[in-house]
Amino acid sequence: MDESADRVTGMGFAQVARLELDGLLEQLMARAHDVQDTQGRLRGLLRAYLAVARADDLDGVLRHVVEAARELVNARYAALGVVAGGRLVRFVHIGMDEEVVAQVGHLPEGKGLLGLLVDYPQSLRLRDMADHVASVGFPEHHPTMGSFLGVPIRVADRVFGNLYLTEKHGLAEFTADDEELVTALAAAAAVAIENATLLAESRRRQVWQTAMMDVTTGLLAGEDPDHALRRLVRHAREILAAAGAGVNLPADGGQTWRVAVTDGAYTRWQDAMVPLDGSVTAAAIAAGGLVAVADPSTDPRTAATASGRTVGLIGETLAVPIGADRGVTGVLVVSRHPGDGGFDRLDREMICAIAAHAGLALELAAVRRDNELLRLVDDRARIGEDLRHRVVQRLFGHALALQGAASRMVKPEVREVLEVQIDEVDGIIREIRAAIFSLNQDPPAPEQEVGPPPEA
Repeated sequence: MDESADRVTGMGFAQVARLELDGLLEQLMARAHDVQDTQGRLRGLLRAYLAVARADDLDGVLRHVVEAARELVNARYAALGVVAGGRLVRFVHIGMDEEVVAQVGHLPEGKGLLGLLVDYPQSLRLRDMADHVASVGFPEHHPTMGSFLGVPIRVADRVFGNLYLTEKHGLAEFTADDEELVTALAAAAAVAIENATLLAESRRRQVWQTAMMDVTTGLLAGEDPDHALRRLVRHAREILAAAGAGVNLPADGGQTWRVAVTDGAYTRWQDAMVPLDGSVTAAAIAAGGLVAVADPSTDPRTAATASGRTVGLIGETLAVPIGADRGVTGVLVVSRHPGDGGFDRLDREMICAIAAHAGLALELAAVRRDNELLRLVDDRARIGEDLRHRVVQRLFGHALALQGAASRMVKPEVREVLEVQIDEVDGIIREIRAAIFSLNQDPPAPEQEVGPPPEA
């Protein structure tokens, strides 16, 4: 009896030990799966880092960031919204078919949850977007989206934008691990974005400096300043990615200004006369430097030129006075297309430098006109002296000789012919003296305005 009890007790201990061992093995396997999953996510994060780091331009970086974020957390839709001035100015997205995108129409404007992250840039993870108080629903034809993860991208001390991920595959919502991974990706994206931005700025500065050097070299080599000014306006439009650019010059005593040089969308206003008051030109002159007008069609500073002239044609506008030793000689104006976003810090630096070169061109043009007037005055003085000392004196001597010959003539008909010739010589002398007097008058003032390009 005791032997049977011992046998049962021994079997019970063996089964318990086996069960405990099975439990430990299951825990080990679960941890091994967790480790493998973690390693897989880390490898995915490293692949995302590499993909983002390979792009060398900003557009490529943004596209790679969106693609890497979607793949990293297994989301169906992903997007990156660029923020400037407290609003969304760009929206890069993947996941939706082109047909759906076309049906939805315009891109998000930064309302609802997207606007919440713009105003309060911090991580946000939701099981269902519709349950959040800030949710405003979706536009017509927009696909349904439930789970949501938003993470800000900070470049240096500012918020560049936000990463938006929706519809987690296989789970009802994004996990805390997903949030950590996307946050880590956002940090790497911030470095790549900053590098791409610096590289883009460097390239733009190089193009700008090359263009300005080319114009300066042409001016020093004797290029027509009016032609150089037209080239500067064209460079301003191209370098600043503007819709149009132009130079306004004073006319009619300065109360009215003429759109003297134009390029791009501004060509429709070539040679148009605009009042000084209520124009961007007046705003720049009053400010004594660069001014920015977000919407010329509604800004009170441009009330006189807004009606029917700018609505729907141009967006944000920059204007800067063209200064010279004689004061403000003109105003350089550039405008973006509506909806293209505003000008950045580098744009404002470059337009000020271009305006300085434009001032040099206008100053050289004025100096050239003054030199032409001086040459004209000198030529007239020389011609007058030549007529006075050579021609008039010789004619006067010739008239005296004829008069002496006439006084000695016996025949009246011959004397009469000589007297007629004497009167003719006197008339020629009077006309020459009148011509000399007119040469000594002030020459007419040359045109002070730059004309349109030859092809206009």
